[in-house]
Amino acid sequence: MVTKRQLGILLEVVGVAAAGVMMVVDRLGAGEWGGFGPLQWIGLGAGVCFLMVGITLYQLGDRPA
Repeated sequence: MVTKRQLGILLEVVGVAAAGVMMVVDRLGAGEWGGFGPLQWIGLGAGVCFLMVGITLYQLGDRPA
């Protein structure tokens, strides 16, 4: 059975990975935009949301999810 702590860790990893990918994509110069494009902002925002929800779930402990 998956606990809230395990689900929180998974969401934290996904959030950090999504935010990291958005930063790497910008450094590689993907796309035609000068700087961050709208999809990169959406991806970064989604990564931050996943991270925040993951932190909240992690603090709830070992109760079943």
